[in-house]
Amino acid sequence: MGKHERGEIKKAEKIIVKILNEEPVTSVDRENLWFSHVVKIAETLVHNYPNIILATHLGDTYENAGDISLKLDNNKTVVIEVKMSETKTGVGTKANMGQDSLTKFGLFIGNVISWSQFRESKKHTVWVRRYLNIFKNYPSNFKKISTIQKLIETQARYLRDNGNEEILTKIQERDRSEKIKYLKYLKQQKQNCENIKKFYILLMLGIHKEESISDLIKRDNLVSELENLIVYYSNFNAGNVVVTTEDVGGRIVDLVKNSVFEIEFPSRNTHCLVVRRKQSDKIEKLLQIAFHWKNVAQGIQTPCLNIFDLHSKSN
Repeated sequence: MGKHERGEIKKAEKIIVKILNEEPVTSVDRENLWFSHVVKIAETLVHNYPNIILATHLGDTYENAGDISLKLDNNKTVVIEVKMSETKTGVGTKANMGQDSLTKFGLFIGNVISWSQFRESKKHTVWVRRYLNIFKNYPSNFKKISTIQKLIETQARYLRDNGNEEILTKIQERDRSEKIKYLKYLKQQKQNCENIKKFYILLMLGIHKEESISDLIKRDNLVSELENLIVYYSNFNAGNVVVTTEDVGGRIVDLVKNSVFEIEFPSRNTHCLVVRRKQSDKIEKLLQIAFHWKNVAQGIQTPCLNIFDLHSKSN
Protein backbone atom coordinates (compact mmCIF):
# COMPACT_ATOMS: atom_id res chain seq x y z
CA MET A 1 0.00 0.00 0.00
CA GLY A 2 1.39 3.40 -1.04
CA LYS A 3 1.88 6.42 1.20
CA HIS A 4 -1.02 8.27 -0.49
CA GLU A 5 -3.43 5.37 0.01
CA ARG A 6 -2.43 5.01 3.68
CA GLY A 7 -3.12 8.72 4.08
CA GLU A 8 -6.57 8.32 2.57
CA ILE A 9 -7.36 5.43 4.90
CA LYS A 10 -6.23 7.45 7.91
CA LYS A 11 -8.56 10.27 6.81
CA ALA A 12 -11.33 7.70 6.31
CA GLU A 13 -10.95 6.51 9.90
CA LYS A 14 -11.36 10.10 11.10
CA ILE A 15 -14.50 10.53 8.98
CA ILE A 16 -15.99 7.44 10.65
CA VAL A 17 -15.37 9.13 14.02
CA LYS A 18 -17.08 12.32 12.78
CA ILE A 19 -20.15 10.36 11.73
CA LEU A 20 -20.31 8.47 15.02
CA ASN A 21 -20.06 11.75 16.94
CA GLU A 22 -22.81 13.21 14.71
CA GLU A 23 -20.51 15.90 13.36
CA PRO A 24 -21.14 17.31 9.86
CA VAL A 25 -19.44 15.58 6.92
CA THR A 26 -17.82 17.98 4.44
CA SER A 27 -17.63 17.80 0.66
CA VAL A 28 -13.92 17.02 1.01
CA ASP A 29 -14.81 14.07 3.26
CA ARG A 30 -17.18 12.75 0.59
CA GLU A 31 -14.35 12.79 -1.97
CA ASN A 32 -12.29 10.36 0.10
CA LEU A 33 -11.47 7.21 -1.89
CA TRP A 34 -12.93 5.05 0.87
CA PHE A 35 -16.09 7.05 1.59
CA SER A 36 -18.48 4.25 0.61
CA HIS A 37 -16.64 1.99 3.08
CA VAL A 38 -16.76 4.74 5.71
CA VAL A 39 -20.55 5.04 5.49
CA LYS A 40 -21.11 1.29 5.68
CA ILE A 41 -18.73 0.80 8.60
CA ALA A 42 -20.26 3.72 10.52
CA GLU A 43 -23.77 2.34 9.92
CA THR A 44 -22.68 -1.08 11.18
CA LEU A 45 -21.05 0.40 14.28
CA VAL A 46 -24.15 2.41 15.15
CA HIS A 47 -26.28 -0.69 14.70
CA ASN A 48 -23.96 -2.83 16.85
CA TYR A 49 -23.42 -0.12 19.50
CA PRO A 50 -26.50 2.11 19.70
CA ASN A 51 -25.28 3.41 23.08
CA ILE A 52 -22.13 5.20 21.87
CA ILE A 53 -21.36 8.32 23.92
CA LEU A 54 -18.08 9.29 22.27
CA ALA A 55 -15.87 8.02 19.46
CA THR A 56 -12.15 8.86 19.50
CA HIS A 57 -9.57 8.34 16.76
CA LEU A 58 -6.47 6.52 18.02
CA GLY A 59 -4.49 6.17 14.82
CA ASP A 60 -2.17 9.16 15.12
CA THR A 61 0.10 7.51 17.69
CA TYR A 62 1.76 4.12 18.16
CA GLU A 63 0.38 3.72 21.64
CA ASN A 64 -2.72 1.78 20.62
CA ALA A 65 -3.32 -1.30 18.50
CA GLY A 66 -6.74 -0.12 17.35
CA ASP A 67 -7.93 2.82 15.23
CA ILE A 68 -11.08 3.98 17.03
CA SER A 69 -12.15 3.90 20.67
CA LEU A 70 -15.88 3.81 21.49
CA LYS A 71 -17.03 4.93 24.91
CA LEU A 72 -20.44 3.38 25.67
CA ASP A 73 -23.11 4.55 28.10
CA ASN A 74 -22.56 1.51 30.34
CA ASN A 75 -19.01 2.72 31.14
CA LYS A 76 -17.51 0.12 28.80
CA THR A 77 -14.93 0.90 26.12
CA VAL A 78 -14.59 -0.98 22.85
CA VAL A 79 -11.53 -0.63 20.62
CA ILE A 80 -12.14 -0.92 16.88
CA GLU A 81 -9.58 -1.78 14.22
CA VAL A 82 -10.68 -0.89 10.67
CA LYS A 83 -9.44 -2.75 7.58
CA MET A 84 -10.73 -1.61 4.19
CA SER A 85 -10.05 -3.47 0.95
CA GLU A 86 -11.15 -3.11 -2.68
CA THR A 87 -11.08 -6.88 -3.17
CA LYS A 88 -13.73 -9.43 -2.31
CA THR A 89 -11.63 -10.83 0.52
CA GLY A 90 -8.92 -9.15 2.50
CA VAL A 91 -8.71 -10.76 5.92
CA GLY A 92 -5.63 -12.99 5.65
CA THR A 93 -2.35 -11.77 7.08
CA LYS A 94 1.03 -11.87 5.35
CA ALA A 95 3.87 -9.46 6.08
CA ASN A 96 7.15 -8.34 4.61
CA MET A 97 9.39 -6.98 7.34
CA GLY A 98 12.86 -5.59 7.91
CA GLN A 99 15.78 -8.02 7.82
CA ASP A 100 16.66 -7.62 11.53
CA SER A 101 13.13 -7.77 12.94
CA LEU A 102 13.64 -10.93 15.02
CA THR A 103 16.48 -9.39 17.01
CA LYS A 104 15.27 -5.78 16.90
CA PHE A 105 11.93 -6.61 18.55
CA GLY A 106 13.55 -8.58 21.38
CA LEU A 107 12.45 -12.08 20.46
CA PHE A 108 15.75 -13.33 21.90
CA ILE A 109 17.36 -12.58 25.24
CA GLY A 110 20.72 -10.87 25.49
CA ASN A 111 23.02 -9.29 22.92
CA VAL A 112 22.05 -11.44 19.93
CA ILE A 113 23.68 -10.73 16.56
CA SER A 114 21.30 -9.53 13.85
CA TRP A 115 21.19 -11.00 10.35
CA SER A 116 22.86 -7.88 8.89
CA GLN A 117 25.64 -8.05 11.49
CA PHE A 118 26.13 -11.76 10.82
CA ARG A 119 26.48 -11.15 7.07
CA GLU A 120 28.99 -8.40 7.78
CA SER A 121 31.05 -10.81 9.91
CA LYS A 122 31.03 -13.24 6.98
CA LYS A 123 32.17 -10.47 4.59
CA HIS A 124 29.07 -11.00 2.47
CA THR A 125 29.64 -8.00 0.22
CA VAL A 126 33.28 -8.94 -0.36
CA TRP A 127 32.59 -12.47 -1.54
CA VAL A 128 29.58 -11.41 -3.65
CA ARG A 129 31.81 -8.90 -5.48
CA ARG A 130 34.42 -11.58 -6.03
CA TYR A 131 31.85 -13.87 -7.68
CA LEU A 132 30.41 -11.07 -9.83
CA ASN A 133 33.87 -10.04 -11.03
CA ILE A 134 34.45 -13.48 -12.52
CA PHE A 135 32.57 -12.07 -15.52
CA LYS A 136 34.90 -9.76 -17.47
CA ASN A 137 32.67 -8.23 -20.16
CA TYR A 138 30.44 -5.76 -18.33
CA PRO A 139 29.64 -2.53 -20.22
CA SER A 140 32.41 0.04 -19.82
CA ASN A 141 30.08 2.61 -18.24
CA PHE A 142 29.75 0.34 -15.17
CA LYS A 143 33.15 1.73 -14.09
CA LYS A 144 31.48 5.09 -13.45
CA ILE A 145 29.14 3.68 -10.78
CA SER A 146 30.17 5.37 -7.57
CA THR A 147 28.93 3.04 -4.79
CA ILE A 148 29.82 -0.61 -4.23
CA GLN A 149 26.22 -1.68 -3.48
CA LYS A 150 24.89 0.01 -6.62
CA LEU A 151 27.63 -1.66 -8.69
CA ILE A 152 26.74 -5.07 -7.24
CA GLU A 153 23.06 -4.60 -8.08
CA THR A 154 23.84 -3.37 -11.60
CA GLN A 155 26.24 -6.22 -12.36
CA ALA A 156 23.83 -8.86 -11.02
CA ARG A 157 20.93 -7.39 -12.99
CA TYR A 158 23.06 -7.40 -16.15
CA LEU A 159 23.94 -11.08 -15.67
CA ARG A 160 20.31 -11.97 -15.00
CA ASP A 161 18.92 -10.06 -17.97
CA ASN A 162 21.53 -11.48 -20.34
CA GLY A 163 21.02 -15.11 -19.38
CA ASN A 164 24.29 -15.59 -17.51
CA GLU A 165 22.80 -17.43 -14.54
CA GLU A 166 25.83 -19.54 -13.54
CA ILE A 167 27.44 -16.85 -11.38
CA LEU A 168 24.12 -15.86 -9.79
CA THR A 169 23.43 -19.52 -9.00
CA LYS A 170 26.76 -19.78 -7.19
CA ILE A 171 25.93 -16.63 -5.19
CA GLN A 172 22.48 -18.02 -4.35
CA GLU A 173 23.95 -21.32 -3.14
CA ARG A 174 26.51 -19.63 -0.91
CA ASP A 175 23.93 -17.16 0.38
CA ARG A 176 21.63 -20.07 1.25
CA SER A 177 24.45 -21.68 3.23
CA GLU A 178 25.06 -18.37 5.01
CA LYS A 179 21.37 -18.07 5.95
CA ILE A 180 21.35 -21.62 7.33
CA LYS A 181 24.42 -20.87 9.44
CA TYR A 182 22.71 -17.77 10.86
CA LEU A 183 19.54 -19.67 11.69
CA LYS A 184 21.67 -22.33 13.38
CA TYR A 185 23.21 -19.53 15.45
CA LEU A 186 19.76 -18.18 16.39
CA LYS A 187 18.65 -21.68 17.41
CA GLN A 188 21.31 -21.66 20.11
CA GLN A 189 20.06 -18.39 21.64
CA LYS A 190 17.65 -18.10 24.57
CA GLN A 191 14.21 -17.00 23.43
CA ASN A 192 11.90 -14.36 24.91
CA CYS A 193 8.63 -16.32 24.72
CA GLU A 194 6.53 -13.39 25.96
CA ASN A 195 7.77 -11.11 23.17
CA ILE A 196 7.30 -13.88 20.60
CA LYS A 197 3.67 -14.09 21.71
CA LYS A 198 3.21 -10.33 21.41
CA PHE A 199 4.97 -10.29 18.03
CA TYR A 200 2.56 -12.92 16.72
CA ILE A 201 -0.50 -11.13 18.09
CA LEU A 202 0.53 -7.79 16.54
CA LEU A 203 1.11 -9.38 13.13
CA MET A 204 -2.29 -11.05 13.29
CA LEU A 205 -3.79 -7.62 13.93
CA GLY A 206 -2.17 -6.41 10.71
CA ILE A 207 0.33 -4.22 12.58
CA HIS A 208 3.48 -4.48 10.47
CA LYS A 209 5.06 -1.01 10.80
CA GLU A 210 8.35 -1.10 12.67
CA GLU A 211 7.55 1.92 14.87
CA SER A 212 4.23 0.45 15.98
CA ILE A 213 5.63 -2.98 16.84
CA SER A 214 8.65 -1.49 18.65
CA ASP A 215 6.35 0.55 20.88
CA LEU A 216 3.55 -1.96 21.49
CA ILE A 217 5.74 -5.01 22.13
CA LYS A 218 7.21 -3.25 25.19
CA ARG A 219 3.81 -2.96 26.90
CA ASP A 220 3.54 -5.39 29.80
CA ASN A 221 -0.27 -5.42 29.67
CA LEU A 222 -0.63 -5.64 25.88
CA VAL A 223 -2.71 -8.83 25.88
CA SER A 224 -5.21 -7.51 28.45
CA GLU A 225 -5.47 -4.22 26.53
CA LEU A 226 -6.53 -6.15 23.43
CA GLU A 227 -9.30 -8.14 25.10
CA ASN A 228 -11.95 -5.69 23.88
CA LEU A 229 -10.57 -5.29 20.35
CA ILE A 230 -13.01 -5.84 17.46
CA VAL A 231 -11.84 -5.74 13.84
CA TYR A 232 -14.22 -4.42 11.18
CA TYR A 233 -13.39 -5.55 7.62
CA SER A 234 -14.98 -3.82 4.64
CA ASN A 235 -14.73 -5.47 1.22
CA PHE A 236 -16.39 -5.23 -2.17
CA ASN A 237 -18.73 -8.08 -3.08
CA ALA A 238 -20.96 -7.99 -6.19
CA GLY A 239 -20.54 -4.23 -6.45
CA ASN A 240 -21.50 -3.55 -2.84
CA VAL A 241 -19.48 -2.81 0.29
CA VAL A 242 -19.87 -5.65 2.76
CA VAL A 243 -18.77 -5.30 6.38
CA THR A 244 -17.80 -8.27 8.51
CA THR A 245 -16.50 -8.33 12.06
CA GLU A 246 -14.08 -10.43 14.04
CA ASP A 247 -13.78 -10.59 17.82
CA VAL A 248 -10.00 -10.48 17.77
CA GLY A 249 -9.79 -9.78 21.48
CA GLY A 250 -11.70 -12.92 22.34
CA ARG A 251 -9.65 -14.95 19.87
CA ILE A 252 -6.41 -13.64 21.36
CA VAL A 253 -7.49 -14.55 24.89
CA ASP A 254 -8.34 -18.09 23.74
CA LEU A 255 -5.14 -18.37 21.75
CA VAL A 256 -2.73 -17.42 24.54
CA LYS A 257 -4.52 -19.34 27.29
CA ASN A 258 -2.31 -22.14 28.65
CA SER A 259 0.13 -21.76 25.75
CA VAL A 260 3.80 -21.00 25.27
CA PHE A 261 5.01 -19.29 22.08
CA GLU A 262 8.39 -20.30 20.66
CA ILE A 263 10.48 -20.19 17.49
CA GLU A 264 11.47 -23.48 15.89
CA PHE A 265 14.31 -23.93 13.41
CA PRO A 266 13.78 -26.74 10.89
CA SER A 267 17.12 -28.27 9.93
CA ARG A 268 18.79 -27.11 6.70
CA ASN A 269 16.08 -24.56 5.92
CA THR A 270 16.25 -20.79 5.31
CA HIS A 271 13.14 -20.16 7.36
CA CYS A 272 12.03 -20.55 10.95
CA LEU A 273 8.59 -21.08 12.48
CA VAL A 274 6.60 -19.37 15.21
CA VAL A 275 4.77 -22.15 17.05
CA ARG A 276 2.37 -22.45 19.95
CA ARG A 277 3.02 -25.18 22.48
CA LYS A 278 -0.12 -26.17 24.40
CA GLN A 279 -0.32 -27.76 27.83
CA SER A 280 -0.77 -31.14 26.19
CA ASP A 281 2.65 -30.51 24.56
CA LYS A 282 0.91 -30.42 21.20
CA ILE A 283 2.68 -27.98 18.86
CA GLU A 284 0.75 -25.80 16.43
CA LYS A 285 2.61 -24.03 13.60
CA LEU A 286 1.52 -20.40 13.31
CA LEU A 287 3.96 -18.42 11.15
CA GLN A 288 6.71 -19.20 8.66
CA ILE A 289 9.45 -16.56 8.61
CA ALA A 290 11.59 -16.81 5.48
CA PHE A 291 14.94 -15.02 5.14
CA HIS A 292 14.77 -13.53 1.67
CA TRP A 293 16.16 -10.95 -0.78
CA LYS A 294 13.42 -8.98 -2.52
CA ASN A 295 15.11 -7.73 -5.70
CA VAL A 296 17.37 -8.92 -8.54
CA ALA A 297 18.53 -12.23 -7.02
CA GLN A 298 19.22 -13.92 -3.70
CA GLY A 299 22.19 -12.39 -1.91
CA ILE A 300 22.16 -9.17 -3.93
CA GLN A 301 19.61 -6.48 -2.99
CA THR A 302 17.08 -5.73 -0.21
CA PRO A 303 17.29 -8.45 2.45
CA CYS A 304 13.99 -8.89 4.29
CA LEU A 305 11.78 -11.33 6.15
CA ASN A 306 8.78 -12.80 4.32
CA ILE A 307 6.19 -13.89 6.88
CA PHE A 308 3.34 -16.27 6.04
CA ASP A 309 0.29 -17.15 8.11
CA LEU A 310 0.31 -20.96 8.41
CA HIS A 311 -2.58 -21.02 10.88
CA SER A 312 -5.09 -19.61 8.37
CA LYS A 313 -4.16 -22.25 5.78
CA SER A 314 -5.01 -25.06 8.17
CA ASN A 315 -8.48 -23.67 8.99
